Amino acid sequence: MQKALLVCVGALLFACPTSQAVASPYKQADSYFWVRDHGQVADSYTQDEIQTQPQKYAGKLLEVRGVIKGIAVSDAHTTLVISMGEGGSGVAVTLPPDKPLSSWPFLTVDSEIRALCGVVQIAGSPSGSLELRIPVKEYEAQVVDRERQNEAEKTRKAALARQSPAPRPLSSRGVGGGAIRAGQPRYSDGELVTVYANAVRYFNKRLSPTTARSIAANIIQYSRRYGLDARLVMAVIACESNFNPNAVSPVGAMGLGQLMPGTAGDLGVRNAWDLGQNLEGSTRLLSRHIQNMSADGKVTEEAVKLALACYNAGAGAVRKYKGIPPYRETQNYVVKITRLYKQLCGDQ
Repeated sequence: MQKALLVCVGALLFACPTSQAVASPYKQADSYFWVRDHGQVADSYTQDEIQTQPQKYAGKLLEVRGVIKGIAVSDAHTTLVISMGEGGSGVAVTLPPDKPLSSWPFLTVDSEIRALCGVVQIAGSPSGSLELRIPVKEYEAQVVDRERQNEAEKTRKAALARQSPAPRPLSSRGVGGGAIRAGQPRYSDGELVTVYANAVRYFNKRLSPTTARSIAANIIQYSRRYGLDARLVMAVIACESNFNPNAVSPVGAMGLGQLMPGTAGDLGVRNAWDLGQNLEGSTRLLSRHIQNMSADGKVTEEAVKLALACYNAGAGAVRKYKGIPPYRETQNYVVKITRLYKQLCGDQ
C-alpha cells in the first residue's frame, strides 16, 4: 500500500484531506504537509545525481525551497527556475503536463515557495529532471510548520505527564509546622533529605542527584529555622523556578526563589545565584510575610494566602488592596501554590 501511495502520489495531491492534527486557514499548506507526511522524502540530493542517476530517487519526493527567479513557458511544458538562497544554485522544476501554471496562481516571479518534486526521466534520454508535485507559499508553510511543532510538543509533554507519577505526599516530620497524621512514617534526617530530593527531581529531572539533595537539605534546614512547613517552601520554589538554580525572569528575578536584586540586598543575600543563600533568603522572606499577615500571631490559611500574594506582588500591593491584589498573575499564583501544597500534604 505504501508503494502504491508513492507511485501514485501525483494523483493524491489533488484529493488529499487537510491535516486532522493541525487545522489551519492555509489549505494549500495543509495539503502540502499531508503529502510530505505520507510520502518518502529524500534526506538530501544533488543536481548532478538528479541528472545522472534519476533511478536513485524513484518513488521519492525532493523538497525544494527558494525564490522563483524565472518562468519559461513553451508548447511542451512550463519550467520554473528556483534560486535556493543567497549564493545557492538554481534548479529547474517542470510542471506536470496536465497542470498549467494557472493551477497555482501564486507561482509568480520573486515568490518565495516550497515545492515537493519527483524525479522523472527525460524522454529519449537517461538523464532526469525535477517535476513539480505540490507547491506552497513559504510564509504559509512556516505558519503551519510552527503550529505542527507546537502540537507535537504538547503531545510529547502530555505523554511524559502520563508516564510520570504524581509527586507523593511529603512528610513534615521535623521540618517545620504542620500536624503529623496518625501513622505517618517518621524519617531520620538522612531519609528526609532523600524523600525531598526525590520530589525536587520530580519537578526538575535535569538536576543531578547531588544538586537535588543540596536543595532538599537547605529547604529542610531553613524551614526548621524559620518555623515553616517545608512542603510550603517546596511548593513556592516549584512555582517560582521549577527548582532551576539558574532561573532568571524577564524583570531580573534570580535563582530558586526568584529574588529581585533589591529584595536580595534588603535580605542581606550577597550572592543570589548561590542556592544556599537564595533558599535562606527566600524562606526568611516567606516567613516574614506570614508573620506580618497573621493577626495576633495566629497563622491561618488566609494569612498564608496573603503572604503568598506578598511574595509575588509585594506587601505594598496587598496593603493597598487590603487583600490579594486583582492581578491575574498573583491570583493564579496563590491558587497554584495552595493546590500544590495540599497535594504535597496528601490532601488532594
